Amino acid sequence: MTGDYFMESARLLIRRMEKEDEAAFASGIADRKLRIAYGFSPEMEDAVSIKIFEHFSGLAGSWSLVEKDSGAMIGFLLDVEPELPEEIRNGLQGKGRTLAYAVFPPYQRKGYMMETLKAVIPELFRNEDLEYIHCGHFEENIPSRELLRKLGFREYASHQGRDRLIIDEILRRGV
Repeated sequence: MTGDYFMESARLLIRRMEKEDEAAFASGIADRKLRIAYGFSPEMEDAVSIKIFEHFSGLAGSWSLVEKDSGAMIGFLLDVEPELPEEIRNGLQGKGRTLAYAVFPPYQRKGYMMETLKAVIPELFRNEDLEYIHCGHFEENIPSRELLRKLGFREYASHQGRDRLIIDEILRRGV
C-alpha cells in the first residue's frame, strides 16, 4: 500500500492521512487510556499530539480510517517497514511489513479494526510480495492480542518497549 492508495470496507474508507485529519487525530489520541495503550505519555500536551500527527502523516503508509456514514476519522493504520529489534528481525525470512493501528473512543469495540485488517492484509500479501506481517501489542492489551489471534497472527517474540513488554505477533503468507 503505497502512494495515494484508497480502499473501502463495509463501513469504512481507508485513505491517505491528510492535513484535514489533524484535529480528529489530536482529539482521538487525547483519551488517556488510548495514550497509555499506544505507549504515549498520558500527560502529553496538544502540541506533542500535533507533532506525532505530522510524523505519522508524513509516512508513505499512513492511513486514516473514516466512517462512511458520518465522515468521521475513527482511527488510523500505519503500514511501515518492520519495526523490530535486530535480534528478532534477523530470525525472520523474507520481506515483511509492520502494521500499527488505533481506533479512537467512542468507536472502539465495534469491529472497525477487524474490518480494516480483513480488507488490508490480503491486499498487502497480494500486492507487496511479503512473507510476513508483524503487529506488536503491549502485553496487557488483551483486546489487541485477541484481534490479532482471530486474524491468524501468532506470538513470535517479545521485546522491551520504553516502559512495557511488547509482544510481537506474526502472520505468515499462506497461513
